[in-house]
Amino acid sequence: MSQTIDRPELSPAEWKLIQDLRSLPDAALRDRMQTSLGELLFFFRTPRCQGIGIEGFPCGDPRSSCEDCHQIWDMLDRVAERVRKD
Repeated sequence: MSQTIDRPELSPAEWKLIQDLRSLPDAALRDRMQTSLGELLFFFRTPRCQGIGIEGFPCGDPRSSCEDCHQIWDMLDRVAERVRKD
């Protein structure tokens, strides 16, 4: 079956993400989470630091320092650690 807008083919992880978003109890919290996820995905797609990306090419904008990216990665590591503890 081909993918359509009505019945997209999603992986189990993608379906879980959608279900988790829909299960948030408060509309304001859901909106904030969707916005945050959008911003996080933008960061992953378009890194903007002086570092070297996975492919061996510069990450992006030389006006940003590698420390900017490292701070975000460190924060994500702290969030992941907290989730593992709960």
